[in-house]
Amino acid sequence: MRINKKTQVLMLSALLLGSVVGCKKNDKVVVQEEIPVDDTPVSGHIEMLVEESIFPIVEDVANVFKYEYSRTKIDLKVKSEQEILQLLFKDSLRVAVLPREFTAKEMQFFEGRVTPKITHFATDAIVFVVNKNYKDSVLDIDKVVSNLKKKEVDVQKEGFLVFDNYASNVSSTFRNTTGENSFPKEYAYYLGNTNEVIKYIDSNPNAIGVIGLNWLSQSDNSIESIKKDLKVLAVKNSKDGKYYKPSQNNIAEGTYPLTRKLCVIDLQGKSGLGVGFASYIAGYKGQRIVLKSGLVPFKIPPREIQVRKEL
Repeated sequence: MRINKKTQVLMLSALLLGSVVGCKKNDKVVVQEEIPVDDTPVSGHIEMLVEESIFPIVEDVANVFKYEYSRTKIDLKVKSEQEILQLLFKDSLRVAVLPREFTAKEMQFFEGRVTPKITHFATDAIVFVVNKNYKDSVLDIDKVVSNLKKKEVDVQKEGFLVFDNYASNVSSTFRNTTGENSFPKEYAYYLGNTNEVIKYIDSNPNAIGVIGLNWLSQSDNSIESIKKDLKVLAVKNSKDGKYYKPSQNNIAEGTYPLTRKLCVIDLQGKSGLGVGFASYIAGYKGQRIVLKSGLVPFKIPPREIQVRKEL
């Protein structure tokens, strides 16, 4: 589980609320039995699979949602994109969060079954992170794509890429872009998860970590101290030839070239807890959490300005 200060506060609040379940009467502890609740948008129990590269924002919203609606239980499970898709296609999963929508070909898997309800709630970015001693501060994405198509790459000159894992959305994005199922071994490495990528580039000045922006904006305690020794590269936009950092503004305007939609996928086929969570994360409160996370919400929450006649 990703643990940061915000999550710790939310977990502590939940524990304090949970303490009322047991009460002392006549010097005997009476424990209330957990009563099953109906599956509605604000009650029930679901297992939700989340693509690893976008887990932080989903966890934060889920914690607030469960705190606000105490009759809900959401078990978040971290999986790769490929693992989640396989479970969805096999009808072994009802609710998931992915950093993309389904393709037209993938939608064919659901013909004759429940039509997926897809809720776009935020826009994230794929970013390139390096050690502060890395030689450059910008990256030409067209050159990276070209290198991935080659059989050999001079890594001393070009550096090398480090992905979270082969089955992730981050790496599959580049396979889809290049049309290649494999990359030059000396140029593209795969580790277990995003945390491992960040720790690796911290001690390897020639490595370029390829990760989701969400993990930088909402990192857990284990990598928070490392962030000051890293830098995020500006990426060249092929349309105007300029380089852009993955800021909220650049992502919203589409000038940063590597963005992706974050979506809740609901296959429950009814107005259950999956619908409730999707509505919450795409609603006013959820969108404010997204905005504060550094990502771009699907709907920009309005700013409330108080006007006073006197100071």
